[in-house]
Amino acid sequence: MKKQNIFLVILLSISGINTFAQSTLTEPEVQDSIILEEEAKIGFFQYNEEGNPVPKKTLTYSLILPGMGQAYNRRWWKLPFVYGAVGGLVYAIDFNQSRYRRLRDALEAELLGEVHEFTDTPIGNANSLRSNRDTYDRYTQLSYMGSILLYGVIAIEAFTDAHLQNFDISDDLSMEIKPSFRIDQIENRPTVGVSIIVRPNW
Repeated sequence: MKKQNIFLVILLSISGINTFAQSTLTEPEVQDSIILEEEAKIGFFQYNEEGNPVPKKTLTYSLILPGMGQAYNRRWWKLPFVYGAVGGLVYAIDFNQSRYRRLRDALEAELLGEVHEFTDTPIGNANSLRSNRDTYDRYTQLSYMGSILLYGVIAIEAFTDAHLQNFDISDDLSMEIKPSFRIDQIENRPTVGVSIIVRPNW
């Protein structure tokens, strides 16, 4: 009887050790999978199940900051062109606005009979100053309009690119050629032809 009890105690101890070992081995794996899932949910750039960008998110990112949509689409090579164009328009706005302000101040001084930076120059008279001021004012407005247009073009390009990445073109296409029968509405008689049907195997 004692031997049976001792054997039973040993058996339970071994099974308990195995159970503890299995739980300690599988627990880190479960924790790792949970952590990976949580990181995927928390990540700033989230993609669909196929790993492609979501067009609506691409548009949102592009509207937040030009170029962010291209980064979300993983089109890193487009970023230099985006920021080059943005930088060029920012420079154009600053240049034209600076010239406009200088000419405006000079015109005001000229009308008051005061000395200004363009005094004794070919454009130092009131008419030339007014004409050049209006020209650079128009250039400034065009630069602002160009920046708004560029802002929209960058967002639309990123949005379209995201759609194209989700556009599935399957190589596995099935084609079927079969006879077709229809009624000729003009002659009111049946006609025979051949129809070709292409079905993608999705």
